[in-house]
Formats: sequence, structure tokens, C-alpha cells
Amino acid sequence: MLKVILFICLCVSSGDFSEPKRPKLIIDNDAGGDDAMAIFLALLYEKHYNGPQLVGLTTANGNTPENNVYYNNQRILRIANRQDVPIYRGSKSSLVTTPDAGAWFGEDGLGDSGLNFDDLAPAQDKTAVAALIELSKTHKGDLTVITIGTLTNVALAIKTDPEFLGRLEHLYVAAGHIHDQEFKEAEFNAHMDVEAYHIVAKSANPDKVTFFPFSQVMTYLNISRTWREEVLGTIDTDIIRAMNKFESVSLPKSDQWDALDPAAIAVAVNPSLVSEYRYSKHGIHLCGDTRGITTNSFVDKTEANARIVYSVNQEEYKKLLLDLFSKN
Repeated sequence: MLKVILFICLCVSSGDFSEPKRPKLIIDNDAGGDDAMAIFLALLYEKHYNGPQLVGLTTANGNTPENNVYYNNQRILRIANRQDVPIYRGSKSSLVTTPDAGAWFGEDGLGDSGLNFDDLAPAQDKTAVAALIELSKTHKGDLTVITIGTLTNVALAIKTDPEFLGRLEHLYVAAGHIHDQEFKEAEFNAHMDVEAYHIVAKSANPDKVTFFPFSQVMTYLNISRTWREEVLGTIDTDIIRAMNKFESVSLPKSDQWDALDPAAIAVAVNPSLVSEYRYSKHGIHLCGDTRGITTNSFVDKTEANARIVYSVNQEEYKKLLLDLFSKN
């Protein structure tokens, strides 16, 4: 009897009662106003919903030159009081052709707000590509990467280390359109590095890679500028006050607030927001007048190379935004 009790005690004492591993997250971004809201959303979800731990921001040329992107990432983390999150600097140009990005969010990418700080945390020594590969090994099976800008860094990681995608828990790509009569032009993130998008799509499989096309945000999350300014924008927190400045250049340009980047973070950390996924043979045109236009042929999962976020519950998404951004 004593031996049985000792055996049971040993089994219990040697059991693993540690908490489950917390999922890890990297946001690859080009630090416009929509990227800022996306990063803030991830940090608030981590803090208040025990969401994935943000283990890095990787920067890339896009909405604004990479030097601005880096500085904007520093400012975003400073406002969120999360300067513990490492920044890894990435691509300053596209793989082949670097288009003119314009200045949708202002010349500095964050509304030319003049919101500056002296005590900013420096970037890490590792490049974005090196960090993506190393962190995919450190957190094998637990790391989700979300791209909310150009795909240059992720494409280079795939070409440098063909096992990179296989080690991720998942890759979310916020880019492209589902093209029909309404969406005839290339989406911005896809257009900014067409070859990088091609590399990612060619390497993708639906168990590892989800694309969230901007067309689906414009269709299913077609939120009014009035709601953004008079409901979300009236929340009295440091983050929303900063966001109002960061989007002060972009908001007057449309009656709608169609923000892909925070929506992409939201569905990645809270998949219950997605009303419908579809599977697709997914790609992008590389040449001619259709260069940068993404292609979709909806098929069974067995024939697909990608999962597509097709529709999202707008009311639940708005409730999540109000809940999260009401918190500090």
C-alpha cells in the first residue's frame, strides 16, 4: 500500500502543471496610420485578453520610407508603454521595382502629427529577415507572422530558408483583392512588391497561409468615417488621442473608414470574427497592364494553395474595437 501511495505521489509531483505555451506574434509593417492602430490592437489584446505575445515588429518600405517606418514603430511602442517589444529593421526597397507610395497618411506616415519623443528604444542588431528566421526556430509551431505591408521581408525569409513557413503556426497576409467588376486595380500592399507577393503565394498552402484581401474589408467592414470620428475617436485614452492625430491626414479623404491592417490583426487573434473562409488557387499577375492584380479561383481545400478571409462580422468587430480601445 505504501509503495502504491509513493508511486502516485511521484507521478503527481513529476507531472507538468505549467501553463500552456503562449502563442507568439510578429507584425511585419510599413507603419502608416492603419499599421499603428493594428499594433495598438495587438498590444491591447495581449494585455487584456491574454492574447498572443508580441515578440517583434519588423519594418519595411511601404506607406512611407523605411527610415520613417522604424521611427514610427518606436513612437507607437512608446505611446503604448511597450518599449520592451524589439524592432527589427527590414527592407528599404522592393525586390525588383519599388513603386512610388504617395503619402496617404502624410509625409511621415503618421499624419505629420509632430508627436515626437526623446526616450525611444533603439532597433535590434539583427535584420528583419534574420529575426524572422531565428524566431521561427525559437518558437517553432507557436509563432504567427502577420504582414500588414509589403511582403518583401517574408519573401526573403522564405528564399533564404525554405523551411521557414513550415515552422510557423500560421502566416496571415493582409493584401490583394478578390477582383470582380468593382475591384479592377492592384491593391496597395500587393502592388508595392509584386515579386515578393508571388514568392509567398507560390510557397503557400492553406494550412499555413491565410490571405485577407482589402476588397473584403471594403465589402464587409465598410465602416463610416462618422463612426470612426464620433464614436471610436471620442474615447479618452492616450492611444486614441494619438490615433486621431495619426489618421488626421487620411480620414478626410473618404466618407468611409476602410482599415485593412487592424482588421487583419483582429481576425488573426480572434478568428471567431470571421464569418466565412474560402479556399483558393491564389496568385498575382507579374507583367503587363494587370501587374499586381491578384488572382483567385475558389476550389476545395485539397486543390488550394491558400485560405481566404472572405467575410467578417462587422458588428462584432466594432464591439471589439470599442472594448479594446477603451482600455489603457
